[in-house]
Amino acid sequence: MFENWQGAWGIAGGWALDLHLGRQSRPHDDIDVLLPLADYGSVYARLAADWELYLAEKGRLTRLGAADRLTEETDIWARRDSHSPWAFQLMLIDVADGWWTYRRERSVRRPAAELFLRSEGGIPYLRPEIQLLYKGGSVSLRDKDRKDLDTMLPSLNEGERAWLRDALRAQFPQGHEWLDRLEKESATGGREKGVASERREGAKGPGTAESAGGTTRPYLKLIQQAGEADGVSFETITPDLTYRARKGEASFLMTDAELGLNPSSASALALSKSAASDALRAAGEPCVEHIFLPHPGYRFGGGNAAAFARAEAALALFGGDAVVKPDDGAQGRHVYRVRSPEELGEALRAVFALERHAAISPYREAELEYRIVVLAGEARVWVGKRRSGSWKHNLAEGARSVEVPIAVRERLSPLAVRAAAALDMVFCSVDILDTALHGPLVIEINHKVMLGDHYRQHPETEAELSALYRDAIALRFERR
Repeated sequence: MFENWQGAWGIAGGWALDLHLGRQSRPHDDIDVLLPLADYGSVYARLAADWELYLAEKGRLTRLGAADRLTEETDIWARRDSHSPWAFQLMLIDVADGWWTYRRERSVRRPAAELFLRSEGGIPYLRPEIQLLYKGGSVSLRDKDRKDLDTMLPSLNEGERAWLRDALRAQFPQGHEWLDRLEKESATGGREKGVASERREGAKGPGTAESAGGTTRPYLKLIQQAGEADGVSFETITPDLTYRARKGEASFLMTDAELGLNPSSASALALSKSAASDALRAAGEPCVEHIFLPHPGYRFGGGNAAAFARAEAALALFGGDAVVKPDDGAQGRHVYRVRSPEELGEALRAVFALERHAAISPYREAELEYRIVVLAGEARVWVGKRRSGSWKHNLAEGARSVEVPIAVRERLSPLAVRAAAALDMVFCSVDILDTALHGPLVIEINHKVMLGDHYRQHPETEAELSALYRDAIALRFERR
């Protein structure tokens, strides 16, 4: 049903917990699927022909139609027809500007990129600590919710237990029956660790109990621990998001993994696929061309007809095989391969429904994509991304991180360094498609260096990544 779905989604509920365990722990009445609220229009278009969809609200079910607009988190029930049982439930969640917000306590937030994990079979599922928060934070606890906590606690690492404890404490400052249990587990480090927890935790690997700067995010923790090795401290401003790094009298703000080494104009340029493509082409660097397709409501865009006419012309220019995506998109979300005017129209409508500009590029075949991190004109880290069951290379979408041979590093690094310089970037990652027909092509430059998925797949790279961030943080203090 969600095969080849380009947006974010994952299994939720009891099945999500069992996917994390790697076994079925109890019977389940239904299947829950979690989706961002902003994707509802695209989901409706995909499902409405084969399914009856009903809004579940205040104990009532209301049939949903194509013109209905949902404005808040809600649940949708689905069945084939009036004679069929309910087959699954869609849970729509609040995701905006890259962050998920918990609707029952809006101070509880999480980067949207961290909502889902993947099973060994590649199925995305809601992280266990977030699923347990939905269970524990409900109006009334059910016996199966308590049993789920009993089952899951041994498999949670310390960071996951601490996050769940802090989230429940924020929602229930007066107390909650799970808090004593979580406090005790945290104090003892957990009475026992399950197989899943042992597999994810290491002495100083991702998700351990040490909490630099108060963060439970493994990648942020690595960055902060790298700075702490050189005497840098991190003052929490917004948990898991914003920190002030201090060394002696000097300090700077960092938000997420952004250290602030790049000029603001360069970062803004990199955020636009089409603008970055134009800058690279102007510098004579080989890249995948991206053509800007303004949202029909954009006052300088020419309206709906102009946007679709330009898109159809680009599709023809690219030989009838193209890729449509948000111009400011990330992590492979809402990215569509199109090979006909009909597919093009559907993809554009899906992107424009997000109230965002689009970009269209030619499809370029490549088994591998390479991400090269550049710091101050030097290539420092190389990540290969091999596709897995999809034409896309995004690690968050199931691609695998692979070792990059020395010969490939030497061949591609000069292009990455030149591409970074073309956009005035000091610290960035450059994504390169190594195509058979067109040679190496820069497909994207990322102003924020995000290697969290690579780190999760390869915790043995911690020393390499720590050295990178020690140098980046030191350079940031030099350039204050």
